[in-house]
Amino acid sequence: MNIRGEARQVLDQLEREDRLGVVVLGRPYHNDPGVNHEILEEFQKLGYPVFTQDSLPIDEDMVWRLFGPEVESGEIPHPMNIDDVWKNSYSENTSRKVWAAKYTGRHPNLVALELSSFKCGHDAPIYSVVEEVVEHSGTPYFCFKDIDENKPTGSIKIRVETIGYFLKRYREDMVANKNKVKSIEEQMAEFEARLRRQLMREKLHDEGKVRDSFDTGAMPTIHVSLGALAASKPAAVREYETVSGD
Repeated sequence: MNIRGEARQVLDQLEREDRLGVVVLGRPYHNDPGVNHEILEEFQKLGYPVFTQDSLPIDEDMVWRLFGPEVESGEIPHPMNIDDVWKNSYSENTSRKVWAAKYTGRHPNLVALELSSFKCGHDAPIYSVVEEVVEHSGTPYFCFKDIDENKPTGSIKIRVETIGYFLKRYREDMVANKNKVKSIEEQMAEFEARLRRQLMREKLHDEGKVRDSFDTGAMPTIHVSLGALAASKPAAVREYETVSGD
């Protein structure tokens, strides 16, 4: 099994357990603990699985679940396209980072963590793009920009713990909202089932009346008032005089 297959298993588990995972939006070198200052390890210690851009599952059912509505509406030609948010594709890594941001923003169990080691480097043109893509969907977005080897490790750990506290509250709200929606759906399903049973009883009752009429040789009595009968009488046909010519 490759890395994407393993990531799919983890992502499926997050969905089943209503948990969160962190997607790293960065360059390939940000997977190096010496470059990322072990930020990713700190999140894993807090219980949040970390997904790199290259590990995001791209199974057909997954990408169509996330991007299918946009393809059907004509916003993008296929799920891997980013022209709707970034047309200046001058770098493969940049394009992959933008697409991973779109992926994260569309999956309810993922949050975004952007890393950048050069504040005014090749990531600068897409800072706002990545942030807007993620936050537009209501997905939490966090960033560590301009990280370098002399960044104080203590301050990084404190910030990771702060983010962890926020994610804990975010997950609680996510589960509560999901249960609320589930409760509403269950109530609607129960009401629909009750209504169907009532209609079925009325139908069977009416069919029973007709069946009894055939058994007794008489149709059921229909009560109609005189007023209703008079109102249903067709209007008299007006007679016109004939006019003959000379």
